[in-house]
Amino acid sequence: MDSYLPDKRKPQHLERRARPPRSEIIFNSTPEPAPALPLGRLLDEFLTDLENAGRARHTLVNYRCDLRRLIEFAPEGLHALGPARLRLYFTSLAGKSPATRARAQASANAFLTWCYKHDLIPANPMQKLDRVKLPEYHPRPLESRTIRKVLDAIPKQNLRDRLLFTLIAETGLRVSEALGVYFEDLVLTPDDEQIVVRGKGGRTRTVMLYAAPESLQLLRRYLRENRIASGALFRGDPARRGTSRPVHYRTAHHAWLRYCAKAGVHAGIHALRHSFATRLLNEGISLGVVRKLLGHRNMQTTLRYADVTDATVKRELMTHHRRSL
Repeated sequence: MDSYLPDKRKPQHLERRARPPRSEIIFNSTPEPAPALPLGRLLDEFLTDLENAGRARHTLVNYRCDLRRLIEFAPEGLHALGPARLRLYFTSLAGKSPATRARAQASANAFLTWCYKHDLIPANPMQKLDRVKLPEYHPRPLESRTIRKVLDAIPKQNLRDRLLFTLIAETGLRVSEALGVYFEDLVLTPDDEQIVVRGKGGRTRTVMLYAAPESLQLLRRYLRENRIASGALFRGDPARRGTSRPVHYRTAHHAWLRYCAKAGVHAGIHALRHSFATRLLNEGISLGVVRKLLGHRNMQTTLRYADVTDATVKRELMTHHRRSL
């Protein structure tokens, strides 16, 4: 009878699967790596960080231009930007000027340093490459009569251009600083006229207009005739009400070259700034004061722009000798 009895088995709901030993249980504690962002997205985030840090708009434009060309050499992604690929990119710039190639290297280094700081790459590959060595810069100042010749070539009725280039010549402003002046930056208190200027890196400084009499006279006339009471000082069409967009640098540059050609002079706009610095030093103004007026962060930059004449050196030595007697 026993052979006909069913097998004595446990019901299925009471069966338990044998658990593996504790040593065989594997815990996956390492998270899945985040997908790598496209280089274009990384570039946008890098530039956003620079903008939030207050970097100049001109610097951001240059970085974007340089780095867009760089990422074309790494379609595979950030990991492909090793020393070999960087050398290939810099070789493609061999026909450019040393300043352009040096700027491209600086842009690449800034971007890759940012990537390293955010743990996107194990090291900055730019550290393995030699940098472009720039030739020593020796700008040449313009003589006062040469500057006057160009300013006289500007039509009398074109008050905007006459004021712009006269202001740069008399105050040593950068072109970008002059074009960025707004009516709200002017202080027109009699005998205390000033302009608040925004320079490189967002730094501000005050430019005194009492030492720029011709510019001050043109400024008052320019504001009165064009009825400017707000917005950009140098605008596309100052006589047109409601138009307050600043003049573009390219427009000012072409205008300056046109007046130089009319006057038979070959010089860039920046020569006005250098001439201003040289003139002050040759008139006995201290290097520290000139540095402050130009808005330079360090003295070495001022020394590069200002070349003291032998006559000034002789006068300073003679003055020192008399004081020591």
